[in-house]
Amino acid sequence: MPECISLLRTPLGQTVHLQSLAPLHPSLRRRLTDMGINEGSIIRLKKISLLGGPIVIECNGQLVGLRQNQVKQLEVVPTWT
Repeated sequence: MPECISLLRTPLGQTVHLQSLAPLHPSLRRRLTDMGINEGSIIRLKKISLLGGPIVIECNGQLVGLRQNQVKQLEVVPTWT
């Protein structure tokens, strides 16, 4: 079974499965689940801004911008597609 890595360490454009939202602040975890981003969701890293700017991810056809320190806490498992 593949091991969990941080979403920030995945290559740009790679599809991954979200493993855990547990490390996130409860209010951010709630916002993400309200948008349909749950454990087991398929996520794609779309854009990494320079100089510590926001990271854009795609999930369920919607684009979401998150801070780098938030993305660093998301645990994901690479898919084989």
